[in-house]
Amino acid sequence: MRDYELRYAEPADHNSAPVHFQAVGFADALDYARRIARGAQADLYQDGHPICSMELVNDVGVWLVGRPRSLVAETPLIASQPQPLD
Repeated sequence: MRDYELRYAEPADHNSAPVHFQAVGFADALDYARRIARGAQADLYQDGHPICSMELVNDVGVWLVGRPRSLVAETPLIASQPQPLD
């Protein structure tokens, strides 16, 4: 079992403290996080490290899962020339 934490992107808007839980793996953690998530955006952490962001994109419960917001914010955008594929 691994330790997971669901943090809400804007906890002040939802009065939601981070939720700590354990799961066997990422798939189980993501399924549990999807079921308990309140609000429109959250970040999922595994053993203290951000692993993905979640955003509710539809009222019927469709979630968009992507890169962790904290990594996106820390990653500078650098324009570069496309590299050829080998």
